[in-house]
Amino acid sequence: MALSTKKTSLFPVLLLILLVKTAAIVWIRRFRPNPPSQYSYLGDDYPRAWPIPMTGPVHMPLENTVRYAIESPEADEEWRSMSPNDGIIHLGKHRRPFSISMFHQLRCIDILRKEMWLAQTTGVTKPDSMLNRHCVNYLRQMMFCTADSTLDVVRGPIAHPLVVPEFFTYSPTWRDRQH
Repeated sequence: MALSTKKTSLFPVLLLILLVKTAAIVWIRRFRPNPPSQYSYLGDDYPRAWPIPMTGPVHMPLENTVRYAIESPEADEEWRSMSPNDGIIHLGKHRRPFSISMFHQLRCIDILRKEMWLAQTTGVTKPDSMLNRHCVNYLRQMMFCTADSTLDVVRGPIAHPLVVPEFFTYSPTWRDRQH
């Protein structure tokens, strides 16, 4: 009889320990990023978006800046600094290289910037080069795929409109754009 009483008095304690442990596991998993997926990164077996946690919206000031000029002593370095490692990341056991779309877009803008500056300063152009054509088409397609329907204010005559975007814009997280 004493053994039976001991077992029944342990049951609530064990149940409480189990509940606390379960709650702790649920709480920890809620704030920890998902474990790395089991992609092989061979052939088509890879995620379509960079598997990093993204949280909340991003509010970004829209402003003219002296940074990222078309030409200046610092321009090339400023543009290069926006795409670390040329925007290439390596994923998986075999370190397969991937380009992040955002960095690809920035590289294309930089390529077109350099071509424009070269044409302005030397008069030498590479009409319709494969790289320029790729960049223009890629940027056009990306703008259509991730189109922003925010209304920007137009000031001035319609023949030569001055478009004034709001000071702050809402950008959904990159992950939200994938769905």
